[in-house]
Amino acid sequence: MKEFFGLITTSKVRLFLFRNFKTFFVGFLFLFPVLMYGQESILLEGKILNDSLDGSFINIINKNTGTGTINSASGNFSIRVRKGDTLEFSAIQYKKLEVVITALTFEAAYLEVELLPGLTELDEVKISNISLTGNLAGDIGDIEVNEVPNYGLKRRNVRERTLSERKMTVYGGSPVDLLLGHLNGEIKMLKKLRENEKLYALVEKARDIAPASYYLEELNLKESMIMNYLYYCAETYSLKPYLEEGMELEFMQFLKKHASEFLDLQDLD
Repeated sequence: MKEFFGLITTSKVRLFLFRNFKTFFVGFLFLFPVLMYGQESILLEGKILNDSLDGSFINIINKNTGTGTINSASGNFSIRVRKGDTLEFSAIQYKKLEVVITALTFEAAYLEVELLPGLTELDEVKISNISLTGNLAGDIGDIEVNEVPNYGLKRRNVRERTLSERKMTVYGGSPVDLLLGHLNGEIKMLKKLRENEKLYALVEKARDIAPASYYLEELNLKESMIMNYLYYCAETYSLKPYLEEGMELEFMQFLKKHASEFLDLQDLD
């Protein structure tokens, strides 16, 4: 009898596990990366100390996770790491450097490196066997010239990425890092930082259009109010269309139109 009831209990457990296998499996897929990496991964800040960077960008790769980033013009960088990960620093003009993240570096969450200059070897140069006669006009005509194809590509100026953009690249390497970024709220914080950076850039551009005397004499603003007024306009109204080239007069009229309401708010405070 005891064996009979034991068999029934075992059958119920097997049936329960079979029916809920999919739920258990999906939950395991989400929890396993978090359990494995959630407490071990940090955002490592660092700086490349070479004085000869001169705006050069160094490739910085976490060889264990496959994520990567580059430094800013001043040599600063940030990348997500765990204890024991290996960071690789590489560039054409420097020797490749690999740094293992020790427990001490992990706890400090900061790393400074200095790269050694590399020797760039040129490919073998081959001398052409073209026979020259000394007649420049004739010799030029005998030389075969390969046309360089024009693919219609235009050279563009590469702007330096903002702090939020550089930090966001850390979460582009793997789904695990992306999941961790959402769980710890860092991605939400970086998106808010990006919005503030855009607002700051907009206000800085607006500040360069009209001279300070216009705000002081025409709008009756104190000098300490100028930036606050521009932030007020940017956050309350659509300021961007007035910052296009050729819209300087419309921009100044826009400022004059809303200056009184801004001053009224200052009086209320």
